[in-house]
This record gives sequence, C-alpha cells and structure tokens, in this order.
Amino acid sequence: MDEDLSLKKLMDLSKRSYNNNTFEFSDFLTVAEQDDFAARKKEFAGSRFCLFGGYELAERRMVRFGDEEEFGYNVEFPISCIEISPVSEKFAASCTHRDFLGALMSLGLERRIFGDIIVKDKNAYLFCQERFSSFVCENLVSVGRNQVHCEICVFPEENVKKEREKIAIQVNSLRADAVAAKVCRLSRGAVLPLFAQKHVILNGQTLENKDKTLKEGDIFSIRGYGKFVVGETTGQSKKGKENVNIYKYM
Repeated sequence: MDEDLSLKKLMDLSKRSYNNNTFEFSDFLTVAEQDDFAARKKEFAGSRFCLFGGYELAERRMVRFGDEEEFGYNVEFPISCIEISPVSEKFAASCTHRDFLGALMSLGLERRIFGDIIVKDKNAYLFCQERFSSFVCENLVSVGRNQVHCEICVFPEENVKKEREKIAIQVNSLRADAVAAKVCRLSRGAVLPLFAQKHVILNGQTLENKDKTLKEGDIFSIRGYGKFVVGETTGQSKKGKENVNIYKYM
C-alpha cells in the first residue's frame, strides 16, 4: 500500500474514533507500515490506540483506535483464527507458507485482510479480519494438491509457544548484532547487511540499530532465519563472556 495513502487512512480512523467516541480498526499492517505509523504517531488525533495481530508474537497487526477506560465500554479486535487442515491427512503433501498464501490470493481477496499465516506440519493457522472469515471457510477448498477443510478456532498459542529450540550462546554483550550473528551462525560482518536491509524485526518494529542492547523477553525475527525470544542469562564464562539462552520458535 502507498505509504501516504496508508497513513491518511489511519489518520481518518483516528479522527473518527476521537470525534465519535467509537472504536475504529485498521486493516492488517505490514511491519514497514507499523514502522511508518510509529514514526508519525504524534501527528494523529488524541485518541488512544493499541496494536494486535491475534496472538502475542504476531508480525502483521491491526491498529485499534479508542480506549476502554476512556469510553466506558470495550470492543475486541475483529480477528478470527481459521485452522486450515487437509481433508485426508494420510495422503496430504506438506505445504509451505507460499502455498497457503497463494491459495488465499486466488480467492480474489486482498493481502491486507489477512494477518499472519502459521504453518504447522500439514496444517496452517490463518488470522483474518472477522467479516471475511465465513467467506474463507466456505471457499478455500484446496491448497497446492491438497483438498482442505477450514474451521474457525481458538488459536492454540500455548502449544505453539512450547515448541521452542533452546540455543545457548556466548556473547561479549547482548548487542543485537552480536546475538544475531550467533543465532544465524554468521560472522559479525556478514550479519550487518540484515540490519541495513531491514530484515531484523524487534518487538514488532524494524531494527536498524545494530548496537541496540537486547533484554530478556525481547522477541526478534530475522528474515530467512526464524523468530526468537531472548531468554535468561546464566552467568559468565571463564573468559568473561555472557552465557545467554535464546529460544527459537519452531
């Protein structure tokens, strides 16, 4: 989406929420659009806002303008989670994120109405604007060569979060470039272009500052390498390096 057009739509939603005391919701925003929004949020009307994509680790998120405390009532984000599963699991082929996205695009819908697509084995969990969820469930009948069944569900977030690979690393400090180099198994020099190319996302926003110090609980993703959370520090090595556990989401 054009940057100026996207920001104009967000400003219109903000003003409508502020003037009418109503909750207003954006489409799903890409990380780049969220960055633009964060950089210019002072230009928006006084209405409070928050971002959410259907689950804690979501990269694509919607903006909700309005505040429960201010309005005296609450409206949840209009996001549905759809489980997409093969009709015959025994004979189904594995599908990639691209396969699922391609099948959705073939329905004639725009990417902005969909949030993240989480592929798990032969299934996928799709986050979708609520008003389009029934259409998707009724019309998405195949992905790749697989005949599929769609059903609105509660996202099993705790089960997904438990499936993490622990990566024990040693670093001089928790600088972003040092941590990224370790988890990607690259040299410090080789990892720097990932920051310049805006391939590193920290807590939902693009991270270009390689010197940023990470802290326990920070969630970061590196395009092509996966999504991670900074875990606990377990002491120092004999050479004075920090021993840190990093958890990679599978």
